[in-house]
Amino acid sequence: MIKKGWTINLLAGILLMLGACANQSDEENDQQEIEAEAKSSSQSEVTIDHLKGEITFDQIPEDIVVLDVQYLDHLLALGKQPIGTVYAGTDQGLPEYLGELPGDPTLLGTYEEPNVEQILSLEPDLIIATDAHEDMYDQLNSIAPTLVFDRMEDWKDVQLNIGKLLDEQEQSQKIVDDYNEKVSGLKEELADKMEGETVALIRPRDDMIRLHTTDHRTAEILYNDLGLTPPELAEGQADTSSMISIEILPEMDADHFFLLQDATNAELTADFMDTSVWKGLKAVTEDQVYEKDTALWVGYYSPIALNIVVDEIAEELN
Repeated sequence: MIKKGWTINLLAGILLMLGACANQSDEENDQQEIEAEAKSSSQSEVTIDHLKGEITFDQIPEDIVVLDVQYLDHLLALGKQPIGTVYAGTDQGLPEYLGELPGDPTLLGTYEEPNVEQILSLEPDLIIATDAHEDMYDQLNSIAPTLVFDRMEDWKDVQLNIGKLLDEQEQSQKIVDDYNEKVSGLKEELADKMEGETVALIRPRDDMIRLHTTDHRTAEILYNDLGLTPPELAEGQADTSSMISIEILPEMDADHFFLLQDATNAELTADFMDTSVWKGLKAVTEDQVYEKDTALWVGYYSPIALNIVVDEIAEELN
């Protein structure tokens, strides 16, 4: 009887202990959940300035639709993927430089003509658009909160805003810092070698040649980020490009040409290259004309694309 009573008391004590531990564990779990929710709330409640004013998010968007491929690039740089994206008309699909995307985001038409019905069917939490879509803003905003960025806005500012929105501030800052470090290093490498050498960015088009001026956002990589010297004709222009005839090229006397081409201007480019004017250019005779993909160089003003552009410049000029 003594042993039996002792056993019963022991079991009762163990049950009481387990009950107390369980209660303590439940309380700890509840507290952890409260702290996690508070942390999540404080991390995801952000306000973003955009072309339509301010928009505040109290949760991190999960299902995102982008209406410009460059914003797809911004997200992928953070390891994120939208549920839907427009595609580049020049590529007739997503650009090759992005490689194979896991999950196959839904293609929503082109940048110029996004498919609103498809966007609606995806039930997104967020739509990222550009100023080209302002006439659709009310329609898009009725589907989901819609951010409208200036397509020509500095890509670094856009990256930091998207990082803030997705609670990826540190990673976005690292993307910007890594780019700055890369171009700073390359600028130093090229300083002596390219001293006194001029570099032009051109694109044959409409039976003329488009010369991208120092204000063009890709040309700024060459001239601002890397400190290369533009031809005089590319400076002091009111627009980001000017149209010149092939006969002007010898007067420009550029030492290096980055020549942008794709399927739309391949025939025109070949015609220009077959002229005596072209063949007599110093850059041509010295094999300092570098043919590059138009879409990659001027179509996607975003971190993955621009890092590739910088790498291609380094490969040609180093």
